[in-house]
Amino acid sequence: MQTKAEKKTNKAEGFMKSVLVLMISQVFIKLLGFVYRVYLTNREGFGDEGNAIYSGGYLIYALLLTISSIGVPNAISKLVSERVAIRR
Repeated sequence: MQTKAEKKTNKAEGFMKSVLVLMISQVFIKLLGFVYRVYLTNREGFGDEGNAIYSGGYLIYALLLTISSIGVPNAISKLVSERVAIRR
């Protein structure tokens, strides 16, 4: 049987592994985005106009992604769980 100290150590190790995986995946994602952006910028026929269209679309995407991840899902799940609790 594990002691409290051993359980705490196991939780800390699991947390640190999760943090490491997230950090590595974020670096990988940023590198892929950078490579894609460099490819589009240097592609024949894309030019400044294509880059401006891409940037405009990316700004809208980033705004919608931020809004969707700042707590809207949590708020909706809270409202739904309250309704389920009172059986409405």
